[in-house]
This record gives sequence, C-alpha cells and structure tokens, in this order.
Amino acid sequence: MRSLIFIVLVALAGCAGQASQSGAGNSASGLKIADVAIASGTPAVALRAVEGILAANPRNTEALLRQGKAYMMLGNTAAAETSYRRALAIDDRLDEARLGLGKIWLGSNPVQAEKVLLEVVGHDPRNIAALNNLGVSRDLQGRHTEAQQAYREALQYQPGLPSAQENLGLSLALSGKPKEGVQMLDQLAKDGNADRKARDNLAVALTLTGQTTEAGQVLQEELSPPDVTKALAGYRALQDVPPQ
Repeated sequence: MRSLIFIVLVALAGCAGQASQSGAGNSASGLKIADVAIASGTPAVALRAVEGILAANPRNTEALLRQGKAYMMLGNTAAAETSYRRALAIDDRLDEARLGLGKIWLGSNPVQAEKVLLEVVGHDPRNIAALNNLGVSRDLQGRHTEAQQAYREALQYQPGLPSAQENLGLSLALSGKPKEGVQMLDQLAKDGNADRKARDNLAVALTLTGQTTEAGQVLQEELSPPDVTKALAGYRALQDVPPQ
C-alpha cells in the first residue's frame, strides 16, 4: 500500500509540476499533494510537488513552509532554514516558520532557538510544540528548572502528551531528581507510549540513580552489547555534571 501511494504521488507531483510551469497549474492541488506526501513519509515527493509552484510564484509562503518541512524530514537543515527564512521575509506573521527555525537551531544554537520560540509563545501562549521545544532549548543551556516549567505548561494544555512527558522526565533526572525522572519515564513505557527516545531517556535516568543493570536491559533491546557499554559510560559521565 505504501509503495502504491508513493507511485501515485510521484505521478501526481510530476503532473502538478508540469502544469504549474506551463501556467495552467493549480497551486492548491500541488499543496495537497505535498501534504499527503509529508504525512506518508515521502518528503522527496513533497519537494517535487512544490517545485512547480515556487517556479511560478517564488513568494508562495504555503509552498515554502512545506518545502522547509520536507527538507527537515530529509535532514537537510541548511535548505530548510533557507526556506523558512524566505517565508518569514515575505510574511513576518508566519509562526510556523519560526517554529521550524527553532527546531533547527536546537542542535546548533539553543540560545537563538529559545529566542525565536519565545516569539512564537508570545503570539500564541498555548502553542504546545513551541512550549515543548522551548523546554528543550533551556535544558540544553543547563536551565532545567525553567525547562520543566515549559514542559509543564505544554502538559497543562495537552495532558498526557508523550513527548513533553519524555522531555520532562529526562530534565528531572538531569536536575538532580533522577528517581522522579525514572518514575515518569517508566510509566510511559508501561502505558505503551515509550518510543526509542523515551527508552534512551529512561536508561539515562536509571543510570543516574545507580541502576546501571536495569539501564543496560533497556538499551539492549535496540543496541549491541558494545554499544550498550559505550552508552552507559556516557550516561555515567553525566553524574559528574552538577545540576543547575
């Protein structure tokens, strides 16, 4: 089924691109194709769908936003940043572009990420994604108490959000409360909401409580024994970092 969807999307994207370049294209249909492609995990098809739209109208912000999202899915953060910046230069009200930039900058400049995410929250205090990523930016700066506040706000607006619970659990562990972190992350696992990231975070929290055997058992589900040993060594090093 996934292969069939992919083939159909490629064909439609090709038609949409040709039609747009000939001046008879319908940008709305191209955007719909991009949305379906992104939702189905085929970002390359989404890029092809918006290619014709942007060729006809480089200032189409909806196409630029989808282009940025598709590039993010492909791991091309430099291209994604360019797309989001172009969209914001055209329409400064596009908080979706700000959120995209915030996610990109988390890996390279958490201070800059926090700044742009605060702008999003300033416009929309109930933006769950912005609050969650805001917490991550603060954790990366070692400001765990403030990070936890952001996660708790996200959970206030969307109780039970697994990603916010994962982040909060790890933040608690890193801020000198590993037992609380273990309790939260372990509950996620019992509820069936633990993904690879949550399991890794649980292993970190377990290690910080001295339960390295249990941490290794969590990691061995997806890592080889040598990789488990390396991971645990890295997690133990976190014990030497004073909580802030």
